Amino acid sequence: MADPEQYRLTIVSNRGPITYEVVAGERVAGRAGGGLVSALRGLIRSHTVTWIACAVTDEDRVVAREQHGKAVPEEDDAGNPFLLHLVEPDPADFDRAYHEIANPLLWFIQHELYDTGQSPVVSEDVREAWAAYRRYNATIAAAAATEYDSDALMVHDYQLYLVPAMLREAGVTTPILHFTHIPWPGPSAWRLLPVDLRTELLHGLLGADIVGLQTAHDVRDFLATCVEYLDGVTVDHEARTVRVVTDHRARTVLVRNYPISVDPAEFREHITTPEMVEAAAEMTRTRTKHLILRVDRTDPSKNIVRGFHAYDRLLTRRPDLHGDVTLLTLLDPSRLSIPAYSLYFETIQETAAEVNARHAHDGWLPIDLRIGDNFPDVIAAYQQYDVLLVNAIADGMNLIAKEAPLLNETDGVIVLSERAGAYEELEPFVLGIDPLDVEATAAQLERAVELSQGERAARSVAIKDFLMTHDVSRWIDLQLRDLNDLSEARR
Repeated sequence: MADPEQYRLTIVSNRGPITYEVVAGERVAGRAGGGLVSALRGLIRSHTVTWIACAVTDEDRVVAREQHGKAVPEEDDAGNPFLLHLVEPDPADFDRAYHEIANPLLWFIQHELYDTGQSPVVSEDVREAWAAYRRYNATIAAAAATEYDSDALMVHDYQLYLVPAMLREAGVTTPILHFTHIPWPGPSAWRLLPVDLRTELLHGLLGADIVGLQTAHDVRDFLATCVEYLDGVTVDHEARTVRVVTDHRARTVLVRNYPISVDPAEFREHITTPEMVEAAAEMTRTRTKHLILRVDRTDPSKNIVRGFHAYDRLLTRRPDLHGDVTLLTLLDPSRLSIPAYSLYFETIQETAAEVNARHAHDGWLPIDLRIGDNFPDVIAAYQQYDVLLVNAIADGMNLIAKEAPLLNETDGVIVLSERAGAYEELEPFVLGIDPLDVEATAAQLERAVELSQGERAARSVAIKDFLMTHDVSRWIDLQLRDLNDLSEARR
């Protein structure tokens, strides 16, 4: 690769760093949402980047047509230049690939959310949706194959599992890294995907030179999945490699974990804006003595309903806390067009209402449930929480567990699911829980509320120190180092 201070990189993802809308008759480019985009902003700031992504909005599609299949100069919201190549897939293919295969099929498999007594039902309709997923991946891969005059291609996430092999088949020789942001479960979870689809998915990923995952546990599960389901490959667990033979030629694929993180400086900038200062002042004025916080999307994997039940148990066990504690729940509605998500969204609201009806009195509301775009409230709550509850059933990482302690000013304690990827790094600083165990979660919430000030402060300082050195720049640097070593080995 080139000078490590200035790589030429091609990023390939489902969503790009900016998205276009028409406002008052004028085209406006705004920052796209999502943790992936936030994590990769540092690449645009520090390196020469070409970004290939799907056109999502109506105006994105207009821009894609104007680009005539080529990357064009753009700037991110901070004014950093990059090249953008928007791809316009067949709308029906994108709809089926995203809403039937990526979400919910792959998402539910990888977060182990299926009730297998009822779902999934693998019908011809699922195979037709998989064919659309394949065509969508092929459309993205074809665009990437024209934009690989770079030191490395970095392909992202579960929407694009087939792209690495497609790039290799197109003759791309540039090093390819695919990074999966969500959990990689053990082999048994993948039995829910038919043999031919599972095999295609794994070989799609193994088209990369490096398969990147969040945690060491994910790496072990990926290697075990390859052993279980693929013939003709050799897995070295110690070296964390998979040897693949294609057309009588052998390749060695590295399997590595790169724990994603956040940009501490970027998050600290938020607290000084007038909007955030006002939100923090209002929260100071209205909060109870003990503030328990959760911030989530309304995704079944986030385990919000069990969290409410655990809090309910806490209130039942500790009536002396009534009036002195609030569970502030800031939720962003997620994928409500998918029936399972819509039903879970309704269950969240019903459960919160039940807990409040059981315990509320004299103007005190045990659960303060706020649904929508609550970013100022989120930043204010990050600063002031006494306990942060993250009880996900499964999470690739869970960046909330890394964002919140960086801004916290009250020596807040984190109650963290052992099945969140962040737990692998943050275990020494948090109170761990089995996310399915409501009673144990209630006990840890109680312990968190009662921790001595000295222990709270020690945990707070330790986690802040860790996150300052294990930030998003380190996540990027680990990947670039391995790509550089790969390039050097090929010379």
